[in-house]
Amino acid sequence: MTSAADLFGLQEIDFARDSRRALIADIESRLDESEELVAAREGLQTAEGALLEAQRDQRALEAESQDLDAKIAPLEKKLYDGSIRNPKELTDLQKEIEALKQRRGQLDERGLELIDRVEQAAAAVEASRRRLAEAERAWRQDVAELLATKERAEKEMARLEEERQRRTAGMDRAALALYEGLRPKKAGRAVARVERGACQGCRLSLPTHIVQRAKSASNLVQCPSCERILVGG
Repeated sequence: MTSAADLFGLQEIDFARDSRRALIADIESRLDESEELVAAREGLQTAEGALLEAQRDQRALEAESQDLDAKIAPLEKKLYDGSIRNPKELTDLQKEIEALKQRRGQLDERGLELIDRVEQAAAAVEASRRRLAEAERAWRQDVAELLATKERAEKEMARLEEERQRRTAGMDRAALALYEGLRPKKAGRAVARVERGACQGCRLSLPTHIVQRAKSASNLVQCPSCERILVGG
C-alpha cells in the first residue's frame, strides 16, 4: 500500500527536481551576451562612427584647403608678375586674393578644431575598446561559472530522476495518479502535513475524525477544503 508519507517523500523529490529544472532554465536564459557586453559593443560602434565622421570632415577640409591654395597661387603670381597694368583690375584681383586668403584662414582655424575632435574621438574609441574587452572577459567568466553550475544541476537532476523512478516503481497506480493530478493544481504541493489539527496546505482546521484518519495511515485521506492528501504530523 502506498501511504501519504510515501507520497510526501516523493513530493520532496519533485520539489528538488522542480528547483533544479528552474535553475537550468534560468542559466540557459542567461548564456546569451550580457546587457553590459551588448552596451559596450554598441558604445564602441558609436565611438568608431564618430571617429570616422571626424576623419571624413578633416579630409574634406584638407581637400578644400588644397583647392584654395591652388586658386591663390596663380592669382598671386598674376598680381605680381606685371601682366596686369590696369589699376582697377589690380584692385579687384587683390580683393579676390584677400577673400580667398580669409577663407583659407578660416579653414586653418577649423582644421585645428578638427584635429582636437579627431584626437578626442580616437581616445573615445580606445576607451570603448577597453570597456568592451573588460565586458567580454567578465561575460566569459560568468558563462564559465554558469556552465559549471548547470552541469552540477544536470547531474543532480539525473540523480533525482533515478530516485523518483525507484520510489514510484512500487507505488499503487491509483495513489500515484491522485498525487500527479493534484500537483499541477496545487502549485506542486499535493501532500500537506497535519499540524495542530490543521491542514498546512490551506491552513484551515480539520474535523477531528479527519485528523485521526490521517494519523492512522491506513488509507489516503484528503483535506475537505483544499483536497490535498494529508499526512499525519
